[in-house]
Amino acid sequence: MSIMISAIQDFSLFQAVELALLIAAAGGLLTLFKPLLRGCARAAVLAVKQRALATRT
Repeated sequence: MSIMISAIQDFSLFQAVELALLIAAAGGLLTLFKPLLRGCARAAVLAVKQRALATRT
């Protein structure tokens, strides 16, 4: 418990703002590229399924 309290005491306002901006930027990029990421994931799943079917027969 004391480790958590000391970590919170060392956390400055500037670091909090920086962390919030980083999280917002990461969320924005994820939202922007969500269709592309979803398409890449779907293509990967289809490739794995095709390879599994090809090795089975």
